[in-house]
Amino acid sequence: MKRDFIANILLAFAILISLASYVFAAGGGGGGSSSSGLGFGSRDSVYILVNQGYSEKFSLKNGTKYNLKIAVEGNATVTFGSLSFQLEEGDNFIDLNDNNLADIDFNLISIKGKVANVRIIDTKDTILVAKEPEIVEEKPVHEEKKDDGEGLKCGNLATLKERVSCRIGLEGEGQEKELKLYYLPEECRALSGSEKGICIARYKSVQTCWKFPIGNERVSCVKRSMNLGTIQEEKVACSKLTGEDISACIREIKNKVYNLIKWRFYDLEERAEDFMHRGLADNETVAAFIEKTERNKAKFNEAKTNGERKDIILAVKNDWKDFVNKVRENLRG
Repeated sequence: MKRDFIANILLAFAILISLASYVFAAGGGGGGSSSSGLGFGSRDSVYILVNQGYSEKFSLKNGTKYNLKIAVEGNATVTFGSLSFQLEEGDNFIDLNDNNLADIDFNLISIKGKVANVRIIDTKDTILVAKEPEIVEEKPVHEEKKDDGEGLKCGNLATLKERVSCRIGLEGEGQEKELKLYYLPEECRALSGSEKGICIARYKSVQTCWKFPIGNERVSCVKRSMNLGTIQEEKVACSKLTGEDISACIREIKNKVYNLIKWRFYDLEERAEDFMHRGLADNETVAAFIEKTERNKAKFNEAKTNGERKDIILAVKNDWKDFVNKVRENLRG
């Protein structure tokens, strides 16, 4: 029964992946302990249901292990290695190596009495952690100037259309400078906290894949960066789990599949820019296509059913077909 349930869920994801591939080619566990311990492994987050107390070994992706304890008694107190702190509802970012960037987020989803729902998230050094101000004797303490994006040419423009048109119009060095000043993909702009950091990290993780030509090598690179195997491999991995871990496993696969589909949207945007750099498409045509695609990414994130997601995939296909037809018309002219 459990295997049938997993198979049906993953089949739906497989259909979405197949549809996306066709379209674009054509154009953590509950309380208690275990001997193996918990950790991120191939996952970016682990869900824990704590009933009064929880104790386990926890491994980061680099293999570093920490003793993790969570005690719940009206509030939730975490001991993680030598650190001890009380959780506030929502994000609780922790800097483990004193570089002012969060390595891990203990997200307190809910707490009631002696029961707490906690999601531990790998934030991948993408969230800035406020540093305690240093007290220097006999010297005034100056407030640090916040990074307000000073020097940006495109990132602070008001509309998506303006930002896209401006960014793709920059020369190579100008684009690099802009990205160094403020790297914020459009999809991540509306997010906050750990979700924003994870979104940015996801975009950064696939950048090396552009060195591969269009096709299977590039897609395989992206799947590796997302730790997404074949549907059969994912099915086997989920079927070995029990309880809440199965639901968490399926949610993680779902997110990976959806991210792969949105990466295919992103890939088309990059191809459109490449046409422009080769003189085969103008800035206005490319900007219009990217703007539509970014809006479809937002719709995809908000979609509630697979039917809605399929419609969005097909809409992107049609937009790409229209774009390519315009390029062909330019070539004929």
